[in-house]
Amino acid sequence: MSQQFGGSAQAIQNSMGCSMEEAEAFAEAYQKGFPGIAKFKKWGSEHVRKFGYITLCKETGHKTFWWDHKQWLERQKRFTPEFWEEYRLHHKGTGDYIAQEVREHFKAASKWDRKALNSVTQGLGAIILKDSQIAVFNWVIDNGYFNKILLVNLTHDEANWEYPKELETFPKFLSETMEKSAAKYCKSLPIPAEASVDTHWVH
Repeated sequence: MSQQFGGSAQAIQNSMGCSMEEAEAFAEAYQKGFPGIAKFKKWGSEHVRKFGYITLCKETGHKTFWWDHKQWLERQKRFTPEFWEEYRLHHKGTGDYIAQEVREHFKAASKWDRKALNSVTQGLGAIILKDSQIAVFNWVIDNGYFNKILLVNLTHDEANWEYPKELETFPKFLSETMEKSAAKYCKSLPIPAEASVDTHWVH
């Protein structure tokens, strides 16, 4: 959902094919219904603009860094009231170097504002998936199933494995292991994992 990941009313309109008025009403209702998301987005924006990184997981210390944050801060300091007065008089709307610099400056800020909202969820999801699959792989090795149970692919928050028919309890073990890994990092609410079994990818 666009709004969940920091999407604007324009993004909602594009994804749902509704009018802008409907999109704006939807965005407003979403903000009122889930005020914690707006609060988290504001905090994340302030943090990444000040420090130049996003903490993906406190337990593991994973972070993602705004690679040119120092240059962005230096440019921000140059945006004084005198700069903006000069900008409005001589550069706004011209497309010259100064106008492009201002545009890129705010474009970068918007990009990292969205990342501060999205990357925590997506990054933690990746950490949980890796944690669980390390546990599953160790179980495969410890039980002598190497080259019998095969990891095919990891897709977003999904693990795809192949296993022989006689090991019919493997799907249950896999989902339980993934749930245990999630519980290590997400302590407020359980995150369920469901297993689907077929002869092909059923995503």
